[in-house]
Amino acid sequence: MEAGGGAGRDAHPPFALTLRFDNVYGRTLGSLFEEFTASLMRTQEQRVRPATQQVLAPNVGYFARLAASPDGALATVDAGRDQVTHLTVRESDGSVRFSHSLTQFLPGRRWIATFPTVMSGLSFTADGSFLFLVAADVDSLENYLSRVWQVDARTGEVVKTWEGIEGMGGSVTPDGQAYVFVQVEGDTANLHRLELATGARVPLTRFEGHSSLGPPSVAADGRIVFPQMTEQGWNLALLETDGTVRALTQDAHFNYSPRWVDANRIVFQREHEGRWQAHVLDVAGGEPVRITDAPHLVMDVAPAGNAEVVFLNRDRFDFSLDRAPITPVAPAEAVAQAPAPTPAPSKASAPYQGHTLDILTDEPYSPLERFFLPELRAPYFYALPDPDNGNRPVYYGGLALAGQDRLGFHQYALLAEADSRLRDVSTLSFSYATALTAPWYTGLSVARFVQAGQRDLQASLSTSRTFWTTPVSFNLLALRRDYYATATSPGLRTTLLGPEAAISYFAGESTSYGGTQRGVGLSLGAGVYPLAFDDARPFADLRAEATAFVPGLPLLLRDNLQLTAIARFLPNAPEGLLQVGGIQAGTALSIREGPKSPRDLPELLQPGTSFSEYLRGYEDYALSARSVLIAQARYRYRVIIDYGWTSFFWVLPSFFISQVELEAFGSWARTDLRDNHRAAGGALYLRTTFGQALPLSLFYQYARRFDDGLGDLHLVGVAL
Repeated sequence: MEAGGGAGRDAHPPFALTLRFDNVYGRTLGSLFEEFTASLMRTQEQRVRPATQQVLAPNVGYFARLAASPDGALATVDAGRDQVTHLTVRESDGSVRFSHSLTQFLPGRRWIATFPTVMSGLSFTADGSFLFLVAADVDSLENYLSRVWQVDARTGEVVKTWEGIEGMGGSVTPDGQAYVFVQVEGDTANLHRLELATGARVPLTRFEGHSSLGPPSVAADGRIVFPQMTEQGWNLALLETDGTVRALTQDAHFNYSPRWVDANRIVFQREHEGRWQAHVLDVAGGEPVRITDAPHLVMDVAPAGNAEVVFLNRDRFDFSLDRAPITPVAPAEAVAQAPAPTPAPSKASAPYQGHTLDILTDEPYSPLERFFLPELRAPYFYALPDPDNGNRPVYYGGLALAGQDRLGFHQYALLAEADSRLRDVSTLSFSYATALTAPWYTGLSVARFVQAGQRDLQASLSTSRTFWTTPVSFNLLALRRDYYATATSPGLRTTLLGPEAAISYFAGESTSYGGTQRGVGLSLGAGVYPLAFDDARPFADLRAEATAFVPGLPLLLRDNLQLTAIARFLPNAPEGLLQVGGIQAGTALSIREGPKSPRDLPELLQPGTSFSEYLRGYEDYALSARSVLIAQARYRYRVIIDYGWTSFFWVLPSFFISQVELEAFGSWARTDLRDNHRAAGGALYLRTTFGQALPLSLFYQYARRFDDGLGDLHLVGVAL
């Protein structure tokens, strides 16, 4: 932000920004936004559908993809704010033939991603019996891949898939024998033909260098029309049966998503007065003819016979499925074959629309390039009151360093801090991580912490990776804590050393407003500690957790029910090492009834880590055990608000309230297969965001406990 006198530029914290803005410009940010809104309401044209545009389905979600069959059937892959992703096939009148969720839940599933944005190239065979599409997904290394789906258009069953497609979808040939798609290799795109019977792939174009192509459409005679990025933007081209390519449009009006109407005409979307509209073009020659006047935009336009088109129509925040006749609503546009003026040269550093790449250096990559030049160099100093003597401050000073090589394969961080009370380096830690072991990510951390009466030495060596969407991790943990001798107690040393492993699987489907509607999860963890607490026997830590999500009450779309089961067992561990409860989810003030927790773990069993399980309703009371079984249920209903302010009370950054959540829960734990601990209650959460970056939740929770002589528990607090 520039200072008022314009003399220079100063860095300001993001506080009281709207007041400083008012001081410089005479207006607050909020008042300017209100004026802009009022201006829009006065001047913005209220657009409505023309009489010729008819609605087949009033709402197909906030994003969808569409295809039309020669027999009149309509297919959409759609997702709504209150509906999960579905594959829906409708009859020509808009009535639903079937609508199926696409999510698969169990391990070994055939695909993972199902959202409409990863789907492309929806097209029917000429007889309307099968729907083909290309779905993007991830492989076991989290890399991008695509596969072709063949879907039975009568039942919705995915009959067959073809793997290893590198690119995006296009069109099935009318005879159903092949599928033409966009193959992407590096920054070069070409059209390829997939023979469905054999899986063979044949290149149809041989573009070189930087080229971008959009989804093609195949005519009955084998000609292919497709979008191609040019210096003017997206334009249409025609691939003849002899392999030659001819431009159909050469302008800057975003010509995209072509479909064949008949042997000579195509329908496609094209910008008109800032809005995408459906146009028809005779490929033998002529100009585009606009056939729709949709209020906002047209997407995925497709022919419904020779006389009508169907398309996705933007309707406020969602899409509707509409149709319109193939009749001109305006004269032909004579700009199709008249290229727009060449854009002015740009300083863009990417090879896009004719720009060249700015090469800074052509030296080979070195793993140590810029590695020893820390990107974070932060010395600091502060003072706090001495907790033992409020009249005397304690001074703290330190240095934080962090850096990485130019490509981020190596990363490190160093922190050193000293304070005047200990007269020692109270914190000294170093961490290093590398991606050179990819697909595994490996890290090492060592630390030394000094507090009044004790010193901790900690080290860990870890490696992790993700198989598809399932993270797997291994860790070697080493801890040592020394308690200094005092006048009343001798010195004490306790240690813990051993390997740990964990794996977590989850598959689910969710909505923007309703959260996870259906899902299953399973996580397993284990640790073995051959060196434990110096004089104790080696022990192990075994943990399993299963989670299920199901929709909530009938007719309510913004609720769900989560069921969780946990089993934790520490074989051969010291008695009472496992803590159950006594853990708060956030920072809270509490009003409670009943006795305080009797848990008092000996210092010998506190090496710098804890073995604990969260138990809802027991946030204030810790139980001691060697094993535990936990079952929990949580029902949640969301009240969407979605409202914000440019500043919070003119001082803090922007403030946004997303939703209010109402919860009811019940929990049950059985420790050491002997004692029961039950609780039930409810909670109210207000979900907010500060500065578009910091999520903050305010909550109130009530719990009624039925065991351990405990009564009611009230919690009021905040959580990140």
